[in-house]
Amino acid sequence: MSDHLDIGAAVGIVALIFAIPVGVMSHVLGHRFLQQLENRKLVKANATRQQAIRTYNLIKSFHNRTRDRYVYYLLLAGWAVICAIVSSTSIILIVLIKPNMGISPPDPLAVVLIALAFVFALFAVLLMVVLYATSRQLDRFDAYKAEFEHQWGPIDEKTPRV
Repeated sequence: MSDHLDIGAAVGIVALIFAIPVGVMSHVLGHRFLQQLENRKLVKANATRQQAIRTYNLIKSFHNRTRDRYVYYLLLAGWAVICAIVSSTSIILIVLIKPNMGISPPDPLAVVLIALAFVFALFAVLLMVVLYATSRQLDRFDAYKAEFEHQWGPIDEKTPRV
């Protein structure tokens, strides 16, 4: 019975010896990890804010007529049309290569063409959404500016924020 107590006491002492440094290390590493996550969050938030400011400045330059919005619209629409053409061409090629594609294992070329068609169709839709959003923000510029300043703070200050 005495041996069991000695073994139990020895295990307890060894566990205590290891528990203190491991606990301290895990606390320090956990704290550093949380700081890293917080710094990353701040960097990401700042990058998001900078992107929002670039978009606002673009919309503002269209509103003030210092840049031509129609050239921008034509570029967006042109790229959307090109992406839609690539997407539909990929689908036509799939139909020509594998007209009776069923449940059987698909041809690798058909899989690549399907993926290509999907990606380019997605790009075409996204470009049209950007075109619509830009047009909408220009049409209601005062409301857009108010929403922007509500989310990110005043934008047209004469003195820089500290």
